[in-house]
Amino acid sequence: MVEAVLARMKSGELPVGSRLPSERDLAAEHGVSRNAVREALAVLQLSGHVETRLGDGSYVAAPSPVEDRASNSLVAGAGIAESLQAREALELASALMAMRKATRSDLLKVDAIIAEMEEHLEHDDFKAYLRATLDLHLAIASASRTPLLVELVTELTEKHRADQWVLHERYTPEIGAYSMDVHRALAQAIRNKDVAAVYEATCRHYEEYPVLKADAHSKDVQG
Repeated sequence: MVEAVLARMKSGELPVGSRLPSERDLAAEHGVSRNAVREALAVLQLSGHVETRLGDGSYVAAPSPVEDRASNSLVAGAGIAESLQAREALELASALMAMRKATRSDLLKVDAIIAEMEEHLEHDDFKAYLRATLDLHLAIASASRTPLLVELVTELTEKHRADQWVLHERYTPEIGAYSMDVHRALAQAIRNKDVAAVYEATCRHYEEYPVLKADAHSKDVQG
């Protein structure tokens, strides 16, 4: 499905700047499920081939002038997209266990990383901000006091860290503010021992990572 959409972009059928059809329409046009379309769009968005404009929709982005970079970005984007569901499940478990087992020291470490993330955003240092978000998830896993969860979360997080370069240049203050709000809510939910809030924050994080859908367009594609 990724190759099919890329082919339409390269042929000019979907030119740079054009808005992508809805998931429903793409699924019908290509004879695949909407889930297959959703996964393909996630890869294309993560790799920079598609740009999501908050509150508007998803558009074809200008291609990278360097062919190798474009190819590498697809590989990295696919790597991130493939890990999202596993990360969501593991990190939800980590957060719920941290809610029960975190010590005062654990919570102070989480608070310190949240403060660091806020500082990076104030300086529009998205590269440092994104590194800090991964550090936060590792700190939450550590706070779960569950060795196997720590091991699994660490493995996926470090794999993600290796591919995260594809996000740095395309991050914006708007996306950063949204991401900060989600991470802050997760940390606060753990501190408050609020199961529903932990679940909501984790789902928001991974279902829209890294803001893979825009508000107006998401209503169209999920209706």
